[in-house]
Amino acid sequence: MKRLMILAILAMQVASICAQQNDFYFAGVKSDTLAAIYKNNELLFTNFEEESWYCGAIDLTITPDGDVYYAGNGSYGAYIWKNGERIFSGGHRSVIKSVCYNEDVLYSVGDIFFEELVQQKGAIWKDVVLWDTLGTSLAFFNDIDFMDGHSYILGTNHMVNGIGDLTIWKDNEPLYVLGRSWEGSGLRTIICHDGHVYACGGLRTNIGPFSYDGMIWKDGEVLYNYGSYACIRDFCIDGEDIYACGEINVENLEQKAVVWKNDEVLFEYDYANFIELYTILKVEDDLYFGGAGFYFGKHPDGRQSSYGVLFKNGEAIEIDPECTTIYALAVAPQTNALQETGILPMRIFPNPTQSMAHVDGIEVERFQVFNTHGQLLKTELNTNEIHLEDLPKGFYLLRITDAEGKCHKALRVVKE
Repeated sequence: MKRLMILAILAMQVASICAQQNDFYFAGVKSDTLAAIYKNNELLFTNFEEESWYCGAIDLTITPDGDVYYAGNGSYGAYIWKNGERIFSGGHRSVIKSVCYNEDVLYSVGDIFFEELVQQKGAIWKDVVLWDTLGTSLAFFNDIDFMDGHSYILGTNHMVNGIGDLTIWKDNEPLYVLGRSWEGSGLRTIICHDGHVYACGGLRTNIGPFSYDGMIWKDGEVLYNYGSYACIRDFCIDGEDIYACGEINVENLEQKAVVWKNDEVLFEYDYANFIELYTILKVEDDLYFGGAGFYFGKHPDGRQSSYGVLFKNGEAIEIDPECTTIYALAVAPQTNALQETGILPMRIFPNPTQSMAHVDGIEVERFQVFNTHGQLLKTELNTNEIHLEDLPKGFYLLRITDAEGKCHKALRVVKE
């Protein structure tokens, strides 16, 4: 993240000011073998690695400067690309599950084999160089987030005969063990928010078919249990609300794709659609989620395949018909997001800050703080001071609504 050691003085429109819509990205697979990145529903990058039979993009992150990093896995191992160019190839002994950009550094997590493919450990790459390995007895990592200068990583540890500990690490030490996993269960996503650590996944309760409980944890304790035969694949936080997506199998083992708001079903898609949802993102008033649908029998052209699905507020969005799966969503801010017809000086200070920022020149009704993925982290009302001490070091976006209901966007604030 490019740290901006400047005092932010923004020109604001007096009569009618509102931020433009952010660019919307999704990552996945095109034509079953290509890593594909789409921007505002238009194909942006595709990659194919000749030595690997499958190179779909499983995760992506957008930097404040607009660079797009994304990762995928194939028969030859893990890959990372930047703006369409390959910058990392881990070889057949590596897997990458997640990429994250924090304080000018690209972090990637997954797992790597040692000792002639006998020992497997959770792995962290820092700017595409192996930084650390953790865990014992077949450990692997699935996701990473940061808070207060610490890394939080989730995965599975001590895997023996398909059973292991669902674990959250803080830096290089286990912080929470959430339960024993059976094959088919596991942790998916971690989010550090407002001083708390959230995670989602599925915890298999016995060795019967589909016998796992879909859960969201908060600080190591179960916050929501969506019941047996459920798996939570992703979630996002919007203020005090949690949105989650995944699948649930009903008594006759017919699978439904489901979106929850907190512990209530918001949307569901029955077995006839045969949809799996892998990713979800709240962008202001809109809720996006995506994944894949599967053909019964064969694709119309005779091949076995899936097709990518993307929904906005429960309604399907038409996307590239050659997109076969969507694995990740992201939003990047525009740097030219203000239109000026009149000038009102507004000063935000200090910037960078270690705890609190203050705004002069406007009466604030509402502050909103977003991360670089476009996710809302916190809201404060009727104050000209925004408190950042509970957020990790990094780059944040402030959106401000004044007392007259006009929205202003202060683009860049740095927490030291």
